[in-house]
Amino acid sequence: MAPSPPGRFIVYAPALVSGLVFTASIPPFDHYYFAWICLLPLFLARQWVPSKQHFAMGLVAGLAWSVGRAYWLIETLQLYGALSFPEALATTALLILYMGLYLAIFVAACRRLNFRSPLFAWSVACVWALQEWVQTWMISGFPWQLLGYSQYLNLPLLQFSSLTGVYGLSFLIALFNTALAQALHYRNIARYLGFPLILLATSHLWGLSRIDDMAERNAPTIKVGIIQGNIPQDRKWKVNRQAWTIDHYATLTRELAVRDQPDLIIYPETALPIYFGDPFYAIYADTIAALAPELGIPILVGSLKGDYQDDNAPIYNRAFLLNTMGQIEDFADKVHLVPFGEFLPFAAIFQYLEGLTAESGIFTHGQRHKALTIPGRDESFGVFICYESIFPAITRTLMTQSPHFLVNTTNDAWFGTTAAPYQHWAQVVVRAVESGRAVVRAANTGISGLILPDGRISYATPIFTTESFSVDVPLQREQTVYARFGDFLLVGCALFLAFTLYRQRRDRA
Repeated sequence: MAPSPPGRFIVYAPALVSGLVFTASIPPFDHYYFAWICLLPLFLARQWVPSKQHFAMGLVAGLAWSVGRAYWLIETLQLYGALSFPEALATTALLILYMGLYLAIFVAACRRLNFRSPLFAWSVACVWALQEWVQTWMISGFPWQLLGYSQYLNLPLLQFSSLTGVYGLSFLIALFNTALAQALHYRNIARYLGFPLILLATSHLWGLSRIDDMAERNAPTIKVGIIQGNIPQDRKWKVNRQAWTIDHYATLTRELAVRDQPDLIIYPETALPIYFGDPFYAIYADTIAALAPELGIPILVGSLKGDYQDDNAPIYNRAFLLNTMGQIEDFADKVHLVPFGEFLPFAAIFQYLEGLTAESGIFTHGQRHKALTIPGRDESFGVFICYESIFPAITRTLMTQSPHFLVNTTNDAWFGTTAAPYQHWAQVVVRAVESGRAVVRAANTGISGLILPDGRISYATPIFTTESFSVDVPLQREQTVYARFGDFLLVGCALFLAFTLYRQRRDRA
Protein backbone atom coordinates (compact mmCIF):
# COMPACT_ATOMS: atom_id res chain seq x y z
CA MET A 1 0.00 0.00 0.00
CA ALA A 2 1.32 3.45 -0.90
CA PRO A 3 2.28 5.62 2.06
CA SER A 4 -0.03 8.42 3.03
CA PRO A 5 0.93 12.02 2.19
CA PRO A 6 2.07 12.71 5.79
CA GLY A 7 4.32 9.65 5.49
CA ARG A 8 5.90 10.95 2.32
CA PHE A 9 6.52 14.31 3.91
CA ILE A 10 8.12 12.91 7.05
CA VAL A 11 10.86 11.36 4.90
CA TYR A 12 12.10 14.85 4.08
CA ALA A 13 11.62 16.39 7.53
CA PRO A 14 15.22 15.55 8.59
CA ALA A 15 16.47 17.25 5.44
CA LEU A 16 14.60 20.43 6.32
CA VAL A 17 15.86 20.27 9.90
CA SER A 18 19.41 19.92 8.58
CA GLY A 19 18.99 23.09 6.50
CA LEU A 20 17.56 25.09 9.40
CA VAL A 21 20.34 23.98 11.74
CA PHE A 22 23.02 24.89 9.20
CA THR A 23 21.44 28.30 8.54
CA ALA A 24 21.51 29.02 12.27
CA SER A 25 25.27 28.40 12.27
CA ILE A 26 26.18 31.06 9.69
CA PRO A 27 25.75 34.84 9.53
CA PRO A 28 23.68 36.68 10.52
CA PHE A 29 22.82 34.18 13.30
CA ASP A 30 26.38 32.99 13.98
CA HIS A 31 25.52 30.07 16.30
CA TYR A 32 28.58 28.24 14.99
CA TYR A 33 28.16 25.27 17.33
CA PHE A 34 25.05 24.20 15.38
CA ALA A 35 27.30 23.31 12.44
CA TRP A 36 28.57 20.35 14.45
CA ILE A 37 25.15 18.67 14.28
CA CYS A 38 23.79 20.03 10.98
CA LEU A 39 24.45 16.78 9.07
CA LEU A 40 23.29 14.55 11.90
CA PRO A 41 19.60 14.41 10.82
CA LEU A 42 20.61 13.26 7.33
CA PHE A 43 22.86 10.43 8.48
CA LEU A 44 20.37 9.18 11.05
CA ALA A 45 17.53 9.34 8.52
CA ARG A 46 19.47 7.42 5.87
CA GLN A 47 19.03 4.28 7.97
CA TRP A 48 15.24 4.21 7.52
CA VAL A 49 14.79 6.16 4.28
CA PRO A 50 14.90 3.86 1.21
CA SER A 51 18.18 4.22 -0.66
CA LYS A 52 16.38 5.21 -3.85
CA GLN A 53 15.20 8.35 -2.03
CA HIS A 54 18.63 9.42 -0.76
CA PHE A 55 19.28 11.74 -3.70
CA ALA A 56 15.89 13.42 -3.24
CA MET A 57 16.46 13.74 0.51
CA GLY A 58 19.89 15.28 -0.16
CA LEU A 59 18.36 17.68 -2.65
CA VAL A 60 15.74 18.86 -0.17
CA ALA A 61 18.48 19.38 2.40
CA GLY A 62 20.65 21.17 -0.18
CA LEU A 63 17.81 23.51 -1.07
CA ALA A 64 17.18 24.25 2.60
CA TRP A 65 20.90 24.91 3.15
CA SER A 66 21.14 27.14 0.09
CA VAL A 67 18.16 29.38 0.86
CA GLY A 68 20.04 30.81 3.84
CA ARG A 69 23.14 31.30 1.71
CA ALA A 70 21.58 33.00 -1.32
CA TYR A 71 18.08 34.36 -0.59
CA TRP A 72 19.48 37.90 -0.68
CA LEU A 73 19.98 37.70 -4.44
CA ILE A 74 16.25 38.32 -5.00
CA GLU A 75 16.52 41.90 -3.75
CA THR A 76 19.69 42.59 -5.75
CA LEU A 77 18.15 41.33 -9.00
CA GLN A 78 15.05 43.44 -8.50
CA LEU A 79 16.83 46.66 -7.56
CA TYR A 80 19.76 46.51 -9.97
CA GLY A 81 18.85 43.93 -12.58
CA ALA A 82 15.49 45.51 -13.45
CA LEU A 83 13.76 42.16 -12.96
CA SER A 84 10.23 41.67 -11.74
CA PHE A 85 9.74 39.79 -8.49
CA PRO A 86 8.75 36.54 -10.28
CA GLU A 87 11.82 36.79 -12.54
CA ALA A 88 14.14 37.54 -9.60
CA LEU A 89 12.61 34.71 -7.58
CA ALA A 90 12.96 32.21 -10.44
CA THR A 91 16.59 33.22 -11.09
CA THR A 92 17.50 32.95 -7.41
CA ALA A 93 15.73 29.60 -7.25
CA LEU A 94 17.88 28.40 -10.14
CA LEU A 95 21.05 29.33 -8.25
CA ILE A 96 19.71 27.69 -5.09
CA LEU A 97 18.95 24.54 -7.09
CA TYR A 98 22.49 24.50 -8.46
CA MET A 99 23.95 24.92 -4.97
CA GLY A 100 21.61 22.30 -3.57
CA LEU A 101 22.68 19.70 -6.12
CA TYR A 102 26.07 19.40 -4.44
CA LEU A 103 24.50 18.15 -1.22
CA ALA A 104 22.19 15.83 -3.18
CA ILE A 105 25.14 14.27 -4.99
CA PHE A 106 27.04 14.05 -1.71
CA VAL A 107 24.24 12.14 0.04
CA ALA A 108 23.82 9.83 -2.96
CA ALA A 109 27.57 9.21 -3.13
CA CYS A 110 27.64 8.17 0.53
CA ARG A 111 25.32 5.27 -0.34
CA ARG A 112 28.36 3.47 -1.78
CA LEU A 113 30.15 3.57 1.56
CA ASN A 114 29.73 1.09 4.41
CA PHE A 115 27.92 2.83 7.27
CA ARG A 116 28.98 0.17 9.77
CA SER A 117 32.69 0.71 9.19
CA PRO A 118 34.67 3.05 11.49
CA LEU A 119 36.21 4.41 8.28
CA PHE A 120 32.80 5.57 7.05
CA ALA A 121 32.98 8.95 8.80
CA TRP A 122 36.49 9.59 7.48
CA SER A 123 35.42 8.68 3.95
CA VAL A 124 32.38 10.94 4.19
CA ALA A 125 34.55 13.83 5.38
CA CYS A 126 36.82 13.26 2.38
CA VAL A 127 33.87 13.31 -0.02
CA TRP A 128 32.62 16.52 1.60
CA ALA A 129 35.96 18.32 1.33
CA LEU A 130 36.36 17.31 -2.32
CA GLN A 131 32.85 18.43 -3.31
CA GLU A 132 33.56 21.82 -1.69
CA TRP A 133 36.73 22.08 -3.76
CA VAL A 134 34.69 21.38 -6.91
CA GLN A 135 32.47 24.33 -6.03
CA THR A 136 35.49 26.65 -6.28
CA TRP A 137 35.96 26.06 -10.02
CA MET A 138 32.81 24.51 -11.49
CA ILE A 139 31.12 27.03 -13.86
CA SER A 140 33.56 29.77 -12.81
CA GLY A 141 33.11 28.82 -9.15
CA PHE A 142 30.70 29.87 -6.42
CA PRO A 143 32.01 28.52 -3.08
CA TRP A 144 29.82 30.87 -1.04
CA GLN A 145 29.54 30.05 2.67
CA LEU A 146 31.11 26.61 2.66
CA LEU A 147 30.58 24.60 5.83
CA GLY A 148 33.93 25.58 7.35
CA TYR A 149 33.13 29.30 7.22
CA SER A 150 30.58 28.75 9.98
CA GLN A 151 33.54 28.59 12.40
CA TYR A 152 34.92 32.07 11.72
CA LEU A 153 34.11 33.09 15.33
CA ASN A 154 35.36 29.80 16.81
CA LEU A 155 38.93 31.02 17.24
CA PRO A 156 40.64 27.87 18.59
CA LEU A 157 39.40 25.56 15.82
CA LEU A 158 39.65 28.32 13.23
CA GLN A 159 43.44 28.02 13.55
CA PHE A 160 43.21 24.62 11.84
CA SER A 161 42.66 26.46 8.56
CA SER A 162 46.26 27.73 8.74
CA LEU A 163 47.23 24.10 8.09
CA THR A 164 44.55 22.93 5.68
CA GLY A 165 42.55 25.93 4.49
CA VAL A 166 38.80 26.17 4.92
CA TYR A 167 38.46 22.63 3.56
CA GLY A 168 40.06 21.28 6.73
CA LEU A 169 37.45 22.99 8.90
CA SER A 170 34.71 21.50 6.73
CA PHE A 171 36.44 18.10 6.98
CA LEU A 172 36.40 18.23 10.78
CA ILE A 173 32.74 19.22 10.94
CA ALA A 174 31.62 16.56 8.47
CA LEU A 175 33.74 13.96 10.29
CA PHE A 176 32.22 14.72 13.69
CA ASN A 177 28.65 14.86 12.36
CA THR A 178 28.99 11.47 10.69
CA ALA A 179 30.84 9.76 13.53
CA LEU A 180 28.23 11.03 15.99
CA ALA A 181 25.46 9.59 13.81
CA GLN A 182 27.23 6.21 13.79
CA ALA A 183 27.83 6.30 17.55
CA LEU A 184 24.17 7.09 18.23
CA HIS A 185 22.88 4.51 15.78
CA TYR A 186 25.10 1.68 17.00
CA ARG A 187 25.36 2.96 20.60
CA ASN A 188 29.12 2.64 20.54
CA ILE A 189 30.95 5.88 21.29
CA ALA A 190 34.46 4.46 21.58
CA ARG A 191 34.40 2.65 18.21
CA TYR A 192 33.08 5.51 16.14
CA LEU A 193 33.76 8.75 18.01
CA GLY A 194 37.07 7.93 19.67
CA PHE A 195 39.57 9.04 17.04
CA PRO A 196 37.45 11.97 15.74
CA LEU A 197 37.21 13.34 19.29
CA ILE A 198 40.96 12.95 19.76
CA LEU A 199 41.54 14.87 16.51
CA LEU A 200 39.11 17.61 17.55
CA ALA A 201 40.61 17.94 21.02
CA THR A 202 44.14 18.06 19.61
CA SER A 203 43.11 20.69 17.04
CA HIS A 204 41.41 22.76 19.73
CA LEU A 205 44.40 22.68 22.08
CA TRP A 206 46.81 23.43 19.25
CA GLY A 207 44.60 26.34 18.20
CA LEU A 208 44.67 27.80 21.72
CA SER A 209 48.45 27.48 21.72
CA ARG A 210 48.73 29.20 18.35
CA ILE A 211 46.53 32.09 19.49
CA ASP A 212 48.70 32.59 22.58
CA ASP A 213 51.88 32.38 20.51
CA MET A 214 50.70 34.97 17.99
CA ALA A 215 49.46 37.29 20.75
CA GLU A 216 52.92 37.24 22.34
CA ARG A 217 54.71 38.23 19.15
CA ASN A 218 55.74 41.84 19.05
CA ALA A 219 55.39 42.26 15.33
CA PRO A 220 56.12 45.69 13.87
CA THR A 221 53.05 47.58 12.72
CA ILE A 222 52.06 50.09 10.10
CA LYS A 223 49.17 52.54 10.36
CA VAL A 224 46.65 52.18 7.56
CA GLY A 225 43.72 54.51 7.02
CA ILE A 226 40.41 53.29 5.61
CA ILE A 227 37.64 55.33 3.99
CA GLN A 228 34.12 53.89 4.00
CA GLY A 229 32.36 56.33 1.70
CA ASN A 230 28.87 54.84 2.15
CA ILE A 231 27.54 55.68 -1.34
CA PRO A 232 24.23 53.86 -2.01
CA GLN A 233 24.33 51.69 -5.11
CA ASP A 234 21.40 53.48 -6.75
CA ARG A 235 23.40 56.76 -6.64
CA LYS A 236 26.91 55.47 -7.16
CA TRP A 237 26.99 55.49 -10.97
CA LYS A 238 24.80 58.53 -11.65
CA VAL A 239 26.69 61.11 -13.72
CA ASN A 240 25.24 64.00 -11.75
CA ARG A 241 26.71 62.50 -8.55
CA GLN A 242 30.31 62.22 -9.74
CA ALA A 243 31.45 65.63 -8.51
CA TRP A 244 29.78 65.08 -5.12
CA THR A 245 31.41 61.63 -4.77
CA ILE A 246 34.88 63.02 -5.50
CA ASP A 247 34.44 65.87 -3.01
CA HIS A 248 33.07 63.43 -0.45
CA TYR A 249 36.15 61.20 -0.64
CA ALA A 250 38.50 64.17 -0.70
CA THR A 251 36.93 65.58 2.47
CA LEU A 252 37.04 62.25 4.30
CA THR A 253 40.66 61.72 3.21
CA ARG A 254 41.81 65.10 4.51
CA GLU A 255 40.01 64.58 7.82
CA LEU A 256 41.59 61.16 8.25
CA ALA A 257 45.08 62.34 7.33
CA VAL A 258 45.02 65.31 9.70
CA ARG A 259 43.62 63.26 12.57
CA ASP A 260 45.69 60.05 12.28
CA GLN A 261 48.60 60.60 9.88
CA PRO A 262 48.49 57.04 8.48
CA ASP A 263 51.23 55.55 6.32
CA LEU A 264 48.73 54.45 3.65
CA ILE A 265 45.09 55.28 2.88
CA ILE A 266 42.78 52.76 1.22
CA TYR A 267 39.55 53.40 -0.72
CA PRO A 268 36.93 50.70 -1.37
CA GLU A 269 36.38 48.88 -4.65
CA THR A 270 35.36 51.31 -7.46
CA ALA A 271 35.07 54.10 -4.91
CA LEU A 272 35.48 56.60 -7.76
CA PRO A 273 32.86 55.90 -10.48
CA ILE A 274 35.08 57.14 -13.32
CA TYR A 275 37.82 55.94 -15.66
CA PHE A 276 40.76 56.96 -13.50
CA GLY A 277 43.53 58.39 -15.66
CA ASP A 278 41.28 59.01 -18.67
CA PRO A 279 41.59 62.64 -19.90
CA PHE A 280 37.80 62.99 -20.00
CA TYR A 281 37.66 62.55 -16.23
CA ALA A 282 40.85 64.47 -15.47
CA ILE A 283 39.08 67.10 -13.37
CA TYR A 284 37.91 64.39 -10.98
CA ALA A 285 40.99 62.16 -11.01
CA ASP A 286 43.32 65.13 -10.50
CA THR A 287 41.40 66.17 -7.40
CA ILE A 288 42.13 62.83 -5.77
CA ALA A 289 45.66 62.52 -7.14
CA ALA A 290 46.51 65.95 -5.67
CA LEU A 291 45.67 64.70 -2.20
CA ALA A 292 48.69 62.38 -2.07
CA PRO A 293 51.35 65.14 -2.36
CA GLU A 294 49.23 67.54 -0.30
CA LEU A 295 49.04 65.10 2.59
CA GLY A 296 52.30 63.25 1.94
CA ILE A 297 50.51 59.89 2.11
CA PRO A 298 50.18 57.19 -0.60
CA ILE A 299 46.59 56.29 -1.50
CA LEU A 300 45.16 53.06 -2.90
CA VAL A 301 42.26 54.21 -5.07
CA GLY A 302 39.52 51.85 -6.21
CA SER A 303 38.28 52.91 -9.64
CA LEU A 304 38.03 51.78 -13.27
CA LYS A 305 40.56 51.64 -16.07
CA GLY A 306 38.96 52.28 -19.45
CA ASP A 307 38.65 54.63 -22.43
CA TYR A 308 35.70 57.03 -22.53
CA GLN A 309 36.03 57.52 -26.29
CA ASP A 310 36.28 53.83 -27.20
CA ASP A 311 33.32 51.64 -26.29
CA ASN A 312 35.28 48.55 -27.36
CA ALA A 313 38.27 49.23 -25.11
CA PRO A 314 38.68 46.79 -22.20
CA ILE A 315 37.46 47.92 -18.79
CA TYR A 316 39.31 46.80 -15.68
CA ASN A 317 38.19 46.85 -12.08
CA ARG A 318 41.40 48.26 -10.67
CA ALA A 319 43.08 49.46 -7.50
CA PHE A 320 45.50 52.30 -8.38
CA LEU A 321 48.41 52.93 -6.00
CA LEU A 322 49.29 56.63 -5.93
CA ASN A 323 52.69 57.69 -4.60
CA THR A 324 53.30 60.90 -2.66
CA MET A 325 53.84 62.74 -5.95
CA GLY A 326 50.28 61.90 -6.97
CA GLN A 327 51.48 59.54 -9.72
CA ILE A 328 50.25 56.01 -10.35
CA GLU A 329 53.06 53.92 -8.88
CA ASP A 330 51.44 50.55 -9.49
CA PHE A 331 48.06 48.87 -9.73
CA ALA A 332 46.23 45.60 -9.08
CA ASP A 333 43.34 44.35 -11.20
CA LYS A 334 40.43 42.14 -10.31
CA VAL A 335 41.20 38.81 -11.98
CA HIS A 336 38.28 36.58 -10.97
CA LEU A 337 35.18 38.44 -12.14
CA VAL A 338 31.64 38.01 -10.82
CA PRO A 339 29.50 35.99 -13.25
CA PHE A 340 26.33 37.86 -14.27
CA GLY A 341 27.62 40.91 -12.37
CA GLU A 342 30.81 41.74 -14.30
CA PHE A 343 30.44 39.45 -17.29
CA LEU A 344 27.54 37.47 -18.74
CA PRO A 345 28.19 33.73 -19.16
CA PHE A 346 25.88 31.64 -21.32
CA ALA A 347 24.49 34.80 -22.88
CA ALA A 348 22.05 32.91 -25.08
CA ILE A 349 20.31 31.58 -21.96
CA PHE A 350 20.72 34.48 -19.54
CA GLN A 351 20.28 37.43 -21.87
CA TYR A 352 17.52 38.75 -19.61
CA LEU A 353 20.19 39.41 -16.93
CA GLU A 354 22.08 41.90 -19.10
CA GLY A 355 20.53 44.73 -17.08
CA LEU A 356 22.41 43.61 -13.98
CA THR A 357 25.66 43.29 -15.91
CA ALA A 358 25.13 46.69 -17.53
CA GLU A 359 24.60 48.24 -14.09
CA SER A 360 28.11 47.28 -12.95
CA GLY A 361 29.79 47.07 -16.35
CA ILE A 362 31.24 44.45 -18.67
CA PHE A 363 34.77 43.95 -17.38
CA THR A 364 37.94 42.33 -18.62
CA HIS A 365 39.76 40.14 -16.12
CA GLY A 366 43.22 41.20 -15.02
CA GLN A 367 46.31 39.23 -15.94
CA ARG A 368 47.50 38.23 -12.48
CA HIS A 369 47.15 38.87 -8.78
CA LYS A 370 49.80 41.24 -7.49
CA ALA A 371 51.46 42.36 -4.30
CA LEU A 372 52.17 46.09 -4.25
CA THR A 373 54.96 47.86 -2.40
CA ILE A 374 54.08 50.98 -0.42
CA PRO A 375 55.85 53.92 -2.11
CA GLY A 376 58.86 55.08 -0.14
CA ARG A 377 58.75 52.05 2.16
CA ASP A 378 59.77 48.39 2.15
CA GLU A 379 56.41 46.92 3.17
CA SER A 380 54.21 45.24 0.59
CA PHE A 381 50.60 44.13 0.57
CA GLY A 382 48.58 41.74 -1.57
CA VAL A 383 45.31 42.99 -3.07
CA PHE A 384 42.22 40.90 -3.67
CA ILE A 385 39.01 42.59 -4.75
CA CYS A 386 35.45 41.83 -3.59
CA TYR A 387 34.29 38.43 -4.87
CA GLU A 388 37.89 37.18 -4.97
CA SER A 389 37.79 36.87 -1.19
CA ILE A 390 35.78 33.62 -1.36
CA PHE A 391 38.53 31.74 -3.23
CA PRO A 392 41.33 30.30 -1.07
CA ALA A 393 43.58 29.86 -4.12
CA ILE A 394 43.70 33.61 -4.73
CA THR A 395 45.20 34.55 -1.38
CA ARG A 396 47.55 31.58 -1.67
CA THR A 397 48.73 33.00 -5.01
CA LEU A 398 49.34 36.35 -3.34
CA MET A 399 51.29 34.65 -0.57
CA THR A 400 53.86 33.37 -3.10
CA GLN A 401 54.92 37.03 -3.36
CA SER A 402 55.45 37.24 0.44
CA PRO A 403 53.39 40.36 1.23
CA HIS A 404 53.49 41.73 4.78
CA PHE A 405 49.68 42.05 4.92
CA LEU A 406 46.64 41.72 2.69
CA VAL A 407 44.09 44.27 1.47
CA ASN A 408 40.54 43.43 0.48
CA THR A 409 38.52 46.15 -1.23
CA THR A 410 34.84 45.60 -1.91
CA ASN A 411 31.45 47.15 -2.59
CA ASP A 412 28.69 45.26 -0.80
CA ALA A 413 26.11 48.01 -1.31
CA TRP A 414 24.52 45.66 -3.87
CA PHE A 415 23.20 43.50 -1.04
CA GLY A 416 21.53 46.09 1.16
CA THR A 417 20.90 45.09 4.76
CA THR A 418 20.59 41.37 3.99
CA ALA A 419 22.85 38.63 5.38
CA ALA A 420 25.22 38.87 2.38
CA PRO A 421 27.62 41.54 3.74
CA TYR A 422 28.03 39.56 6.95
CA GLN A 423 28.55 36.28 5.12
CA HIS A 424 31.10 37.96 2.86
CA TRP A 425 32.99 39.29 5.88
CA ALA A 426 33.06 35.86 7.52
CA GLN A 427 34.88 34.40 4.52
CA VAL A 428 37.53 37.13 4.66
CA VAL A 429 38.22 36.21 8.30
CA VAL A 430 39.15 32.69 7.21
CA ARG A 431 41.45 34.10 4.49
CA ALA A 432 43.43 35.89 7.21
CA VAL A 433 44.07 32.69 9.18
CA GLU A 434 44.84 30.61 6.08
CA SER A 435 47.47 33.10 4.96
CA GLY A 436 48.76 34.10 8.39
CA ARG A 437 48.40 37.74 7.37
CA ALA A 438 46.36 40.61 8.72
CA VAL A 439 43.64 41.66 6.29
CA VAL A 440 42.69 45.31 5.96
CA ARG A 441 39.23 45.64 4.45
CA ALA A 442 37.75 48.75 2.84
CA ALA A 443 34.09 48.39 1.86
CA ASN A 444 31.92 51.08 0.32
CA THR A 445 29.05 50.56 2.76
CA GLY A 446 30.73 48.15 5.18
CA ILE A 447 31.88 45.93 6.69
CA SER A 448 35.32 47.61 6.79
CA GLY A 449 37.96 46.88 9.37
CA LEU A 450 41.01 44.89 10.39
CA ILE A 451 41.29 41.13 10.86
CA LEU A 452 44.41 39.90 12.63
CA PRO A 453 46.45 36.89 11.39
CA ASP A 454 44.86 34.58 13.97
CA GLY A 455 41.33 35.57 12.93
CA ARG A 456 40.61 37.98 15.74
CA ILE A 457 38.52 40.90 14.55
CA SER A 458 40.43 43.96 15.70
CA TYR A 459 37.89 46.44 14.32
CA ALA A 460 34.74 46.22 12.22
CA THR A 461 32.37 48.96 11.12
CA PRO A 462 28.60 48.78 11.00
CA ILE A 463 27.08 48.67 7.53
CA PHE A 464 25.71 51.77 5.84
CA THR A 465 27.67 54.28 7.91
CA THR A 466 30.18 56.83 6.68
CA GLU A 467 33.54 56.11 8.32
CA SER A 468 37.16 57.22 8.18
CA PHE A 469 39.50 55.51 10.62
CA SER A 470 42.97 54.05 11.02
CA VAL A 471 44.19 50.67 12.21
CA ASP A 472 47.60 49.44 13.31
CA VAL A 473 48.37 46.54 11.00
CA PRO A 474 50.90 43.90 12.17
CA LEU A 475 53.50 42.99 9.58
CA GLN A 476 54.25 39.29 9.21
CA ARG A 477 56.93 37.36 7.37
CA GLU A 478 56.29 33.71 8.29
CA GLN A 479 54.33 31.48 5.92
CA THR A 480 51.59 29.21 7.21
CA VAL A 481 51.61 25.53 6.30
CA TYR A 482 48.61 26.12 4.03
CA ALA A 483 50.27 29.05 2.25
CA ARG A 484 53.39 26.95 1.66
CA PHE A 485 51.98 23.57 0.75
CA GLY A 486 48.44 24.32 -0.41
CA ASP A 487 45.67 21.74 -0.66
CA PHE A 488 47.58 18.64 0.43
CA LEU A 489 44.49 17.69 2.44
CA LEU A 490 42.48 17.31 -0.77
CA VAL A 491 45.15 15.08 -2.27
CA GLY A 492 45.04 12.96 0.88
CA CYS A 493 41.24 12.82 0.71
CA ALA A 494 41.33 11.60 -2.89
CA LEU A 495 43.90 8.91 -2.08
CA PHE A 496 42.01 7.79 1.02
CA LEU A 497 38.76 7.46 -0.93
CA ALA A 498 40.48 5.51 -3.69
CA PHE A 499 41.91 3.13 -1.09
CA THR A 500 38.56 2.76 0.70
CA LEU A 501 36.63 2.03 -2.49
CA TYR A 502 39.27 -0.44 -3.65
CA ARG A 503 39.12 -2.22 -0.30
CA GLN A 504 35.32 -2.40 -0.39
CA ARG A 505 35.33 -3.81 -3.91
CA ARG A 506 37.99 -6.37 -2.97
CA ASP A 507 36.02 -7.46 0.11
CA ARG A 508 32.89 -7.96 -2.00
CA ALA A 509 34.72 -9.98 -4.65
